Amino acid sequence: MIAGAHGGVSVGPDGATHQALEDVFAMQGLPNMSVVVPCDVVETRKATTYLLLQHHGPKYIRFAREATPIVSGEATPFVFGKANVIRLRGEGPNFAEAFKTVLAESYKNENEDLSIIACGPMVPEAMRAAYILKKEFGYETRVLNIHTIKPIDAEAIVRAAGETGVVVTAEEHQIGALAWRVSGILTESPQLYGVPVITGAIGVKDRFGDSGAPWELIKEFEVSAEHIVARALELMAVKKSPPARKEEPSLAGVH
Repeated sequence: MIAGAHGGVSVGPDGATHQALEDVFAMQGLPNMSVVVPCDVVETRKATTYLLLQHHGPKYIRFAREATPIVSGEATPFVFGKANVIRLRGEGPNFAEAFKTVLAESYKNENEDLSIIACGPMVPEAMRAAYILKKEFGYETRVLNIHTIKPIDAEAIVRAAGETGVVVTAEEHQIGALAWRVSGILTESPQLYGVPVITGAIGVKDRFGDSGAPWELIKEFEVSAEHIVARALELMAVKKSPPARKEEPSLAGVH
């Protein structure tokens, strides 16, 4: 079992030498390696217990270093290899209590406008984005917590894409560890052949880390909830008014 303890730019002032932004690329590329990226301290405890005591084979678990929002509880489901769906249900004194979390395989479609697929500390940011999208723009969002990157829950991803038509991935990592996996699943899924799905990605844009307070770096590297919202709005605009298709040139009279 390998533990990566400085995942993402939210590590803070230690800077580029201590901010692992490529680790998930490397670990999920190893045959037989399982990769888990928990969203908070509660999910980290559950994942660590499972991987140490029940899982057979090599595994990698990615930890954030700084304090991050706690958005799950002891009753929140955690099943290795299975995504959770998180839905905004209202408002209350505790942000996490405004949401309900269920296993994706038991979730019934509510005809949301879009999906945000996230892992690690980007799950709280995705939840915050869902709140902003609802309160300020009236959009309903299905948030998928992909805590297990490998083996990934392809079924939940395909369902979310097919039922909402818009997918934004969010990772505190170089863009691709999650985004490219999701794109590959959508491209290769027979259920989505002929189904229009618009996708976008939030993550670190091909640069090394930097020093700063965690909240400053989340803004600087464009992985905050506000950046997720901005990307989602761009994609929703395309969904509402898709570009006109160019007519194919006629081959009449061509010999």
